[in-house]
Amino acid sequence: MSDKRNTSYCGLYCLDCIPSNKKLFHLISELDKNLEDIQFEKYAELKSKKSFMFNEYPVFIKVLKEIKKLECSSTCRDGPNSILGCRINCKLRQCAIENGYEGCWECDSYTNCANLSDLKLNHPLLFNNIEIIRRYGIEKWADKRSKHYSWD
Repeated sequence: MSDKRNTSYCGLYCLDCIPSNKKLFHLISELDKNLEDIQFEKYAELKSKKSFMFNEYPVFIKVLKEIKKLECSSTCRDGPNSILGCRINCKLRQCAIENGYEGCWECDSYTNCANLSDLKLNHPLLFNNIEIIRRYGIEKWADKRSKHYSWD
């Protein structure tokens, strides 16, 4: 896959994003199926008599199913496909396309963009990525990119 295909319009690298982690979502699906197949909810009910944490098993399953919904199976450039991955109504994508840009790095006022400022809360080095893309181009920047999340 090319750097361009995996570069979102905002300057993040799609494959660094948790919703694109194929291994994670494969494991979640396998775990969910396995728990259903062995009827673990019945086992959790039995175990809850001695360990109160097993009373929370239904909450665990709800959270697991919510995590599964985060999966994003394609890149931002391939098109919108999930609420939290590549949003259907992504303002950054819409703005870039309307202005004929490959991405925010082509905009001279990206540092004052409210939409990018919101995104920067969880991606504090986003502007570093944009500067790297400006310097090296969309096809040759990815191996120089900054950390993806604020906790990296």
